[in-house]
Amino acid sequence: MPHYARHLEHHTIVNPFPGIAKLEAALGRKVVSRLGANESMVKPASPLLEPWGEALAELARLYPDPYALALRERVAQRLGLESSQVLFDCGADSLILLALRLRCNAGDAVVCSAGTYPAFRYFAEGVGARILEVPYQAQGVGLRPDLARLCEVAQAERAVAVYLANPDNPTGHYWSAADIQALRQQLPSQTLLILDEAYIDFCTLPEDAPPFGVLANTLRLRTLSKAYALAGLRVGFALAPADIIAKADQIRPQYALSGIAQHAAAAVLDAPDYACQLVQATVLLRDKLADALRERDLTVLPSHTNFVSIVYPNAAQSEAIQRQLLAEGIAVHRPPHPALRHLLRVTAQPQALSSKVLEGLAGR
Repeated sequence: MPHYARHLEHHTIVNPFPGIAKLEAALGRKVVSRLGANESMVKPASPLLEPWGEALAELARLYPDPYALALRERVAQRLGLESSQVLFDCGADSLILLALRLRCNAGDAVVCSAGTYPAFRYFAEGVGARILEVPYQAQGVGLRPDLARLCEVAQAERAVAVYLANPDNPTGHYWSAADIQALRQQLPSQTLLILDEAYIDFCTLPEDAPPFGVLANTLRLRTLSKAYALAGLRVGFALAPADIIAKADQIRPQYALSGIAQHAAAAVLDAPDYACQLVQATVLLRDKLADALRERDLTVLPSHTNFVSIVYPNAAQSEAIQRQLLAEGIAVHRPPHPALRHLLRVTAQPQALSSKVLEGLAGR
């Protein structure tokens, strides 16, 4: 049975504004006059009409479905789940914060890799968690999260949550479905596994297929920012057992995901060839970028994402190269964690293959 923060464990919070979609489901008919939500009246002179058109202006005027039920049903059908096992929110970042609010009391221990996606630590600090970091493990030229050590620390410290990005950001390492299932089995049963799968769409080989379905006491996070190109609209979803989703729904800001974002998400989810083509083009570009960097004698980490990370001999050199690129108006990412400051992360974009960027990354 999942464990929650103390104030949530035996308390059910009822949403006072469940939205029109749930009302229509309960009534068994459409609501034709929305007179209870205090929405603005239609005004022909809206400044949104010219740049957006009537349909988007109307979406902006009306409150959205707070539960994004249509999106939950789409994802559930695609992944062979029940809609009660899917939850939508404003991107993976909001879902990370939601998971921590769901599970953490101030002072509770949470575990992650030292230098993994920094939003996890940022949000964990905000809820007052005690953050325990495990160094990455070297594997040839690669760096990977140390699953065995993550488990050991979680067990020793009675951690309420373990965060794992898979594929990892910023190292690009990917653990197989069997590895993830073994991790879940080895973690304490009461420890929530926050499995961030933001880059899972770029794992295109059959042997890289993620675990099927939901995992016990695990919140799997997905995003439409990468493979569906909706980063500016902030759309993400979580997969978890229905009881965890139901409890998370009790504390989630219900109207956070706008009607425009939901409309766009439905459009891209209903056009699967679009995402497939975008992913294929990105993977080809990523591999071409990695090859071009290796040709310049740079050490590039293997990647299952839409970026590549370069390993420099030390933090001073990576910082100097980043500063020189910035002076030329070129922004690449340098992880802020001291353990990984010797890396530079470069997104697979056409501009990255320009000689100016490649030579700059090589320090020439």
